[in-house]
Amino acid sequence: MRLLTEKMKNEIEKRYPLYSQDGMGEKATCVVKFFLANWTWYILEGRREDDDFIMFGIALNGMGDEYGYVSLKELESVSVHGFQVERDLYFERQKLENINDPQLHDFLTQMAA
Repeated sequence: MRLLTEKMKNEIEKRYPLYSQDGMGEKATCVVKFFLANWTWYILEGRREDDDFIMFGIALNGMGDEYGYVSLKELESVSVHGFQVERDLYFERQKLENINDPQLHDFLTQMAA
């Protein structure tokens, strides 16, 4: 499975370019969700950079949750015991505050404090 289609990249770059949701906290819109084992990436923004797509979002793993940047090539190269990062095909774009994930809300509460 391709993690992002060209159509998705175009939409993210047009509607949610890097820095467009800076400081919005839980009001920011999550445009795509990736996962692997106990890792989850909630992607908020992105842009093409050379032959890659750089994204900004929240990475959750239960031990070092953080806001940060990740490249599409980096996610595509991750493999753990033969499993690779996947895009949540059932996830629909929505505000972070509306996502049903207690770990995400704990992280956002800590960031707001």
